[in-house]
Amino acid sequence: MKKLLFAALLFAHPLPAAEAGDGVVIFDGTSLEGWDFEAGGWVIEEDGSLTCRMKDFEADDGSVTPRGMGYIWTKQEYGDFELTLSYKLSEAANTGVFYRSEKSDPVHRGSEVQLVDNVGFQKLHGAKDVRKLNGSFYEGKGPEADPANPVGQWNTLTLKCVGPRVTCQINGVQVFDVDVDDWPEVGKNPDGTTNKFKVAIKDKPRKGHIGLQNHGQVVWFKDIRVKSLD
Repeated sequence: MKKLLFAALLFAHPLPAAEAGDGVVIFDGTSLEGWDFEAGGWVIEEDGSLTCRMKDFEADDGSVTPRGMGYIWTKQEYGDFELTLSYKLSEAANTGVFYRSEKSDPVHRGSEVQLVDNVGFQKLHGAKDVRKLNGSFYEGKGPEADPANPVGQWNTLTLKCVGPRVTCQINGVQVFDVDVDDWPEVGKNPDGTTNKFKVAIKDKPRKGHIGLQNHGQVVWFKDIRVKSLD
């Protein structure tokens, strides 16, 4: 009788399966509930990973090229938080993890951890500034290290935001540790280099959506968790 009573209570008040000691699972490989994206732009593959899709775009000259179908965004907004996920790139892929972002203008009203196949992308498009390479505080500061695994292998990323301080690790190695208050000027970095943002990095939102970029190349994500630190 006690076992039956316990089972009845369990089904009446189910435990939140998405809760975990190191945060809340926001993508578990089975559902995209809680995310906003263009229909068909992001899908779950058989191995439970999340990947992006392209669609053909016809130019005025009749040429056809594949283009990404937009970012995928959390419906919820996050301010102070710790994000962990796994990612994998295809050859020459360029993508990023956006955070504290406004969906309508994530480049200028949001922040990004750049994720890119450094070797393949530069071979295809030419040498890039270090502030655009894998693990960079995009446009603001180059990565301190390059701990990424070879293309086609999984990597782990941990991003932590607390007030103005933002830190990021890839495969357990720190790639940047910044205080955004050090960027008070529009279009200018602390070391004197320029960035493309129309808003000073210091003045970018401190709360917003988390987004994964579809830049027109295939990328994969899995095991996405967020721990709120507010």
